[in-house]
Amino acid sequence: MISLTPSDLTTAKAAPLVDALRTAALADGQSDPMPEIIDAVVARIRAEISAGGKTALDADPATVPPSLKSLALRMVLREGQSRLNAAGALPLSDDEREEWRQDVRYLERIAKGEVSIDATATPEGTPSLQHSGGVSLASSRPRLATRDSLGAL
Repeated sequence: MISLTPSDLTTAKAAPLVDALRTAALADGQSDPMPEIIDAVVARIRAEISAGGKTALDADPATVPPSLKSLALRMVLREGQSRLNAAGALPLSDDEREEWRQDVRYLERIAKGEVSIDATATPEGTPSLQHSGGVSLASSRPRLATRDSLGAL
């Protein structure tokens, strides 16, 4: 499993664009928004994997399977770009919108269990079931109201 970092983003887009996404339109004192965006994207991808039920998630909640690295990086960059596009400054191209649709469809297929992805060497622990004592019915009273006795009403 892999963890994504802001420095990984330059493998998916040109460094000047990534720098702009990380530094433009920040409020006074606001730090780089990319680490938070990365966390949100990783959480979404892990939720989709979990929904499929075919692949155990890694115990580290900050990781995604290596086969989904490119998809995760694209999602992070699009989220960063949409942050700047609030005023129409950096709209997605038609190709980027189509790529987004394809990525969402792929995640949906994972969630439906139609696509298997890399297994982890350190899976999350599965919750153990705690069995409690059963209930025994020692005695019962005869039922006074039955279908037959109330049928004439």
